[in-house]
Amino acid sequence: MSDELKITIDEKHDWRIVNSSSDSCVSRFAAEELQKYLTEITGRPIQICASASNAPTIVIGLRADLSVADRSLLPEPAKGYDGYALAISRDRVVVGGDNERGVVYGVYDLLERIGCRWFYPQQDPLDTEVIPRGKSISLEPIALAVASPIKYRICNASSFFFDIAPAVMKAQLDVAMKARYNGMGWQCDHRYPLDEQYRQMEKSGVIAELKKRGMLLHGPAHSYPHFLPNDLFDKHPDWFGMKDGKRVKQEFGGSQFCLSNPEARRAFVENAEKFVLASPALDIFCPLPFDGGQFCECPECARSTPADLMFLLMNELINRLSKSVPNLLIETYGGYNPKEPPVRTKPDPKLRIIWAHWGRYHGYGYDDPRYSLIGNLEKWRQVAPGGFTLCQYYTDNFATPWISAPYAIAIKGDRRYILDKNIQGVYVLHWAKGYWWNHGLNSYLAGKCFYDVSLDPYDVIRDYAIHYFGEDAGPLLAEYYIQWAKVIDLAYHVRDETTEADRKMLADQRRRWIDPAVQCTRGDPLLSHRVGKVAKLHRAAEMLGEIHKLRQELVDMRQAGDHEAARGLLRKAKAHTDDVLLYLESIARLNQGLIDHHEVTGFIRQVLNKWIEEEEKALSEAR
Repeated sequence: MSDELKITIDEKHDWRIVNSSSDSCVSRFAAEELQKYLTEITGRPIQICASASNAPTIVIGLRADLSVADRSLLPEPAKGYDGYALAISRDRVVVGGDNERGVVYGVYDLLERIGCRWFYPQQDPLDTEVIPRGKSISLEPIALAVASPIKYRICNASSFFFDIAPAVMKAQLDVAMKARYNGMGWQCDHRYPLDEQYRQMEKSGVIAELKKRGMLLHGPAHSYPHFLPNDLFDKHPDWFGMKDGKRVKQEFGGSQFCLSNPEARRAFVENAEKFVLASPALDIFCPLPFDGGQFCECPECARSTPADLMFLLMNELINRLSKSVPNLLIETYGGYNPKEPPVRTKPDPKLRIIWAHWGRYHGYGYDDPRYSLIGNLEKWRQVAPGGFTLCQYYTDNFATPWISAPYAIAIKGDRRYILDKNIQGVYVLHWAKGYWWNHGLNSYLAGKCFYDVSLDPYDVIRDYAIHYFGEDAGPLLAEYYIQWAKVIDLAYHVRDETTEADRKMLADQRRRWIDPAVQCTRGDPLLSHRVGKVAKLHRAAEMLGEIHKLRQELVDMRQAGDHEAARGLLRKAKAHTDDVLLYLESIARLNQGLIDHHEVTGFIRQVLNKWIEEEEKALSEAR
């Protein structure tokens, strides 16, 4: 093509990068990212210069800082947030960000057009970034502008839960930015002081890595006990919640503090203010009750509702912080616990609500009339004057099947609802730590599709498969993942109870797509490693399906009165279940993000052994 741009490695290689917003640390980071990856792709250093008027140039920066000539190459800005425009011509490429984050996104768009992809953080040393390498780079001429209609796109990655692990946190926030999230959600640890946790993120450079990308920090989530510490219980027992007629601490098996007590609320607000004043990197302050705890049962609290009392506390908090930290956003939750919105307490106009449906079935989007909690969702949305965020559990293993499917159906439906209702926030929770690769595709899909709402998740899945698994295996595994995405119940059945049709589908998938993909990547260590991860999880799915088959056969035998045969089959089922658990433990020990070791030895073991114990009891009673 006559107008294609080429960066070629030879003596004529003289492309330069010009950063028009050199005063911006975020734009400097974007220029360094572009330099880093272009150098890695070409094998030849590409310089960042103050100007390069006589050489082929890649110009980046805030749109307002570009020259008139460079701005004229760009289309009008797209409506929305964190936008950028990109223009590619024969000897000039221009990336203009509407804000600082837009500059970074524009650079990543340019690199993706060259062939770069970032699907997972580099936690598996054998699974590197997708970076093309060759003697030349070719790009088609283009002029486009992109922006997100969703203002806040928060990634609550597994390393931002509880323990501070700086190296992993940095890797995960890096890949989150590349997937077009603009903030990280932090879930604090309950075991040591909150200010120490923030200082640790600051001293280890995690905060600096966020800020040089222009990323937001959201948190500290389930943190009430930090602002009304249990150490105060002996001195002020009346500040703490009542359960079964007794005042108890804020801990597992206990209660939230007594929200009807004005002195307790005052102490909470004072401590919260001290924390946020000492934590300047915090952009969205979201203090939530400790996870799983009930609300106080004292007579005074019983006169109101948990949501009314929680809103009362948040109103007092906002009133206090509006004077000391006026630009800080304040958020609390709804739908999760308390389930129902307040009856009498009107929220402060600045109060944001993050609404969460834990354990949601991902076969329906929020726009689907079959979605069960749409009434509750709408009620909470209407009592959120300061803004509304939807907490998504696409990547939370405790709320989704152990072997994940791409949740394209839910992502498309949720996006339609979000755009229709003009919702300004999404929060994607990714847990547990050992599941990053297993569930990471959904994290990537959500980030990309909630930023650029023109993207079809199925097209993103195909793009993922081709770039990640290669030209030969990619088309095979694209079909594999798309079938899992469209037949969404397969993932749920693999966890709970497969049917004969499910087991046939799994066997057919292995023959049609998995085995051929394994075969065609044997000569490539990297692609073979990646395809091997798919094969390992698929084998686990088939082994779990065999457990369900044995369970149904055993129940049928027992109910038919053939108890002796049932006992023989139970011994076989126990042996197979032990083999499945050993296999799951073996792939967990690989530390490739396939499955979480702690969950295999805990929750999964309990679930798989529970039916064995139930059948043993039933057969014992049948003697």
